[in-house]
Amino acid sequence: MSPTRSPQRRSRDRIGRRERIRNRSLVVKHDLRNLLLFIDDDLRETATALGGIETFLVNAQELIEKEGVTPAELRGLAADLGVDGQLDYLGESLASLRRRMCQVADKL
Repeated sequence: MSPTRSPQRRSRDRIGRRERIRNRSLVVKHDLRNLLLFIDDDLRETATALGGIETFLVNAQELIEKEGVTPAELRGLAADLGVDGQLDYLGESLASLRRRMCQVADKL
């Protein structure tokens, strides 16, 4: 694992394990509670999508560095549409997160 990837992975893992937002200045505001729950979900979903994209990138790197890689292996990974779904999921969850963050800002 490279030194630059490790902190990112730890951050993504911490987001995935979060139970709830603990910022007291936000959670005490009753009208923000539901939004904060949705933000927690958006954070986890965005981190999950990033993990799926990262997995594809790691697989691509490993395959391209593999001695004796076959054309079928390269085409197989290139044709895997799973990463497209993860990119769509990332876009949706990130847009939702940003929208909800603006909603919280508007209520502060």
